[in-house]
Amino acid sequence: MTTILIAVGSLVAGVVLGITYSTVTIRRLRRRVKELREIIREGLPPDRPETMKRYVWACVINGFAWVWCSYILAALDKVQIAEELSKVALAEIIVPVAVYAGKSVLENLSKNNRWPDKGDTPEADPEDAEPPGMG
Repeated sequence: MTTILIAVGSLVAGVVLGITYSTVTIRRLRRRVKELREIIREGLPPDRPETMKRYVWACVINGFAWVWCSYILAALDKVQIAEELSKVALAEIIVPVAVYAGKSVLENLSKNNRWPDKGDTPEADPEDAEPPGMG
């Protein structure tokens, strides 16, 4: 009886979450369509979302779903399976986020650093220059 209640509760929670996420996604997509139509009217090129961000979010959401599934398995006295699933799920959450953070750090270093092969940037002040107002 407990197993049936857990299964029904999980099903109801999944349906509610599915409807909620669908509604939110539809609203977000409609808003994005309006923004893109305005951009097209103005003649500007549309900005493209980063693929890596989408990949990381998909992995994180999938990992959280796995963690919750492991809780359900633990409640059903499948402790060993739940433990193994939790280990894999945590790796699924942590690794993509760590890789994305590392990629972001390298990109920011590349954009905001003065590398010898880039040459001097216009905003770089030479160290020998006199401050303004000194004659």
